[in-house]
Amino acid sequence: MPGASLDKFSIRLKNVQLKLAMVALVVMMGITCLDVAMRFLFDKPIHGAYDVVEACLVVFVFHGLSVCFLARKNIVIDIIDSMVPPAVQRVLVRLSDILTVTLLALIVVTMIAPAMQAYDYGDRKLELGLKLWVLWMLAIAGLIGTLLCALGPLFRPVAPPRSHAEISGDGL
Repeated sequence: MPGASLDKFSIRLKNVQLKLAMVALVVMMGITCLDVAMRFLFDKPIHGAYDVVEACLVVFVFHGLSVCFLARKNIVIDIIDSMVPPAVQRVLVRLSDILTVTLLALIVVTMIAPAMQAYDYGDRKLELGLKLWVLWMLAIAGLIGTLLCALGPLFRPVAPPRSHAEISGDGL
């Protein structure tokens, strides 16, 4: 089944992206702590710490999104859910999946032009001279991975809807 193989691929891709995001977060935290300590103790901040943190933030955000989209754990406003039957809820979830994939694809497409401009103009970060198109490519690659992970739920059955009591915690 193509849906099952896409789901397995999405899970593997999500795991790789999650590990990459975790490494970026650890590097970001480490260099920030070190920079503050070096600045406070020795009055010698780490040269390029700002650029490294900014690059790691790009990796963390755009590669970390796939976990949320694959698990269908986006922020949900479920005002309508308690008012409609379960069949309508399943349709709304499926519609949400389709809109998610569409909007992620649109975002990827709109990121290409600024990335090409950064490449054409040779834009660089101020401190380290890191080429901006590299950051754009990291962001685009992360978003494409997120898009592929968002495709996974499209081929999975929609879980039975939860009641309002389960969602709010009143059913305990």
